[in-house]
Amino acid sequence: MAVLWKKTPPNSLRNLPRAVDVEIDMEIRKAKKEDIEHVKLLLDRNFDEVLSKYHSKAVLDKFKSHNTLENLLSQLNWKTVYVVLEGEEIIATGAFVNFGNIAKPKYSVSNLYVLPELHPKGIGKVLFTKLLQAAKDREANSFHVPSSKNAIAFYEKMGFAIDKKQPEKDDEITWMTMKL
Repeated sequence: MAVLWKKTPPNSLRNLPRAVDVEIDMEIRKAKKEDIEHVKLLLDRNFDEVLSKYHSKAVLDKFKSHNTLENLLSQLNWKTVYVVLEGEEIIATGAFVNFGNIAKPKYSVSNLYVLPELHPKGIGKVLFTKLLQAAKDREANSFHVPSSKNAIAFYEKMGFAIDKKQPEKDDEITWMTMKL
């Protein structure tokens, strides 16, 4: 799937100012086993360069422990994990997952991250749209996200609202819901 934004030629993303519409030829596809090392590096960069400004060291360590190479490989079996490629480079990742069960599904966004230098150029929004379509394809009534502190504004722009009841304050995650 090629997605294009108007204004600038491909491969010039890193030199653009933040919050600019860009033209990029990118492909969104399901992640493969051979992608997981790159996905882990992308997540680690976000943890170290972005989330570290918003979350405690204890929470960052917890995030990292949940996203080891082994755990990410395992997630391919129970999440629908996508990667976004610009050419051969993985520039973003995100997953669609049911954190509920068959009788009472809780369709959710999981591990949606874009290379830090590409924030916010619209890549996350395009990937999010793919995940949202997966929820709609399952005729979901709502869509959920366990958001890190830094991503709350992004998800609000996408149409989510902060849940009144939050499961755990200690994990520094804010659950949000979008009614479909």
